[in-house]
Amino acid sequence: MRKKRDEIGDGAEGLGPELGRLWASAPVPKAPSWFAARTMARLRREEDSRKSWFGMPKWVLIGTGLALLALGWFRWESQPTIRDAEVYAALNALVEEDRESRWWAGL
Repeated sequence: MRKKRDEIGDGAEGLGPELGRLWASAPVPKAPSWFAARTMARLRREEDSRKSWFGMPKWVLIGTGLALLALGWFRWESQPTIRDAEVYAALNALVEEDRESRWWAGL
């Protein structure tokens, strides 16, 4: 931790008592105006990046989205599947029904 100028006086860090008091009495230079402007702009950007979507923290929304994605994935896997044999059987039944209806219609 860095010490303040007032705490350094009286020969601390090898300056000697006179030089230490002189250095402690010197005014601290002010930061230039561009430094304050950049600092405020950075703080605004950080504040905007911390803001959340829909009034909730981003990590909650991302976690909810991932949970919904996983739930959808598992539910999609549990959906019944139609095998090729079932599809062909249904098509054959449709063709047979069409033949019978054409025979009855006299076509």
